[in-house]
Amino acid sequence: MEFVHRIDFRNIAYRFGVARGGLGALLFFMLAAAGVGAEPSSTVLLRVGVYDVAPYGGQGREGLFVGASVDLWRRVAEHLNWQYQLTLVSQMSDLLLGLERGAYDVAIGAITITPERLARVDFSYPAHRSGVAAVFAKRTGTASALYEYGAALGELGSLILAIAIFLTVIGVLMWWFERSPSNYPGKSDSASVTSWHEGLYWAIVTMTTVGYGDKTPKTHLGRTLAVVWMIASLVLVSLLTTSLVASMTVSRVEGIAVRASDLAGKRIAAVSDSSGAEYLDAQGLAYQKFGNLPDALDALATGRTDAVVNSVGALQYLVNRRFSDAIAPPRGLLAPAYIAFALPMNSALKKPLDRALTIVSESPEWRSVEQTYFGR
Repeated sequence: MEFVHRIDFRNIAYRFGVARGGLGALLFFMLAAAGVGAEPSSTVLLRVGVYDVAPYGGQGREGLFVGASVDLWRRVAEHLNWQYQLTLVSQMSDLLLGLERGAYDVAIGAITITPERLARVDFSYPAHRSGVAAVFAKRTGTASALYEYGAALGELGSLILAIAIFLTVIGVLMWWFERSPSNYPGKSDSASVTSWHEGLYWAIVTMTTVGYGDKTPKTHLGRTLAVVWMIASLVLVSLLTTSLVASMTVSRVEGIAVRASDLAGKRIAAVSDSSGAEYLDAQGLAYQKFGNLPDALDALATGRTDAVVNSVGALQYLVNRRFSDAIAPPRGLLAPAYIAFALPMNSALKKPLDRALTIVSESPEWRSVEQTYFGR
């Protein structure tokens, strides 16, 4: 029996053509995917938005871009051999929207990393240490002393209430022990404690160590209570004095506002869409919105608001440069934070940018430059 095996060359050629076409398509998609994640070449012009908030970003009198973030970006771009074009943006909302819509490849300036912004854009390795702080109008002389004294007394309300209760109880007890004229026969009533308000008067005089002597106890129980109250008064007065001094000292060293509760009941101002505004929204505190930080600080300096909340670096810079006579510099943070370069989601610039920022920001040369802006 003879077996004949026929080879269909046309079928083989067809299959080879299909395989070659599929391989070519696969290679095309691989190259396209590699192109998406590739780092930009030195000939690509990057569009960089600069948030207009001193001292991080802005334009000088001659139109040159200046600021701490601008100087850092120039060093990073030089390190990566990137070409770029800077554009000044005055509103944070416009900057974030520009990143989302692809109008900017990178955004630099006073852009604090916050949960709300992380939901919209990506961030690089931190460029600057920062935080949310508050500033208040400067008080000098008698007004400053009275304000700090009143604030300290407010913090010691429970201690003052306890002392008032002790005073009342001791005064009533003294009157109770001394109330009957039979307790001191032959003595004049003028120096005796014959009513509860006279007992309270005696307790206050004794506590303050004035000791007029116009009201004195005559009974053994009254005199025993007087000795106990004299010793207790020394302890209470010492406790109150040291607590007042400690509270006023802490206020001077750590700053006026270091908690959200310190802002309650005050007229607060913040820049729209700023880190300060996002912090106040998270704390549920009402505030007046301003278009920029200088306008908010001007409102504070003229008494139209009680406090301004913003990033600490911007507050410190503007207060020292323009409002030092009317506004006290920030002392203490409401919340720590970091400032970074903002990027569109899934940007191919992130990895090389992070590597360059790590190298540049740790160099002694950059630290000396940053020192000229923030003094730390």
